[in-house]
Amino acid sequence: MHARRRWYVPPRRDRLGGRHVSEADAREEADRVAIRDGFTERLAERLGAAARASAVFGEPVEEQEVTVIPVARARWGFGGGSGGRDGEQGAGGGGGMFVSPVGYIELRAGEARFRRLHNRAQIAAAAVAAGAVACGLSAAVAFRVGRMRRPRAGRAGVKWLLLKPAGIGFRALRRASG
Repeated sequence: MHARRRWYVPPRRDRLGGRHVSEADAREEADRVAIRDGFTERLAERLGAAARASAVFGEPVEEQEVTVIPVARARWGFGGGSGGRDGEQGAGGGGGMFVSPVGYIELRAGEARFRRLHNRAQIAAAAVAAGAVACGLSAAVAFRVGRMRRPRAGRAGVKWLLLKPAGIGFRALRRASG
């Protein structure tokens, strides 16, 4: 049999000046605060109503035997809380949403076709990143090959360096002066 847990609410967090409460009492208080005045329900309802494809694109459009149905990605979240101190109590919360266009469905002559909208900013960022990686790799290869071809100063006996194909890469062959 499980022992009932008891929770201590310190005076600075409890408007009644500090007390021991049971887990059931603590849960009941939390539920009461969470559903006070239907705050969370109203917040979720407002965000859910606003996070629709039509909020970004408008309603589906039909023109010249073609129907266009907008498609979007909607993300939303919210949170809230309450507390009290020194005889005062407060509650608050907030939320946010993000709706981004993904594409549209084109209905024409009994056929449906999805057409994706491409984000030019993301494509440009990917191209810049790919170019930077390519430049970095080519600079690293050029640096490495340059070091292999030029013997370092102070190495006695090295006249020249030859790169000979060896499998996948190149193998350095050195000839000593003699």
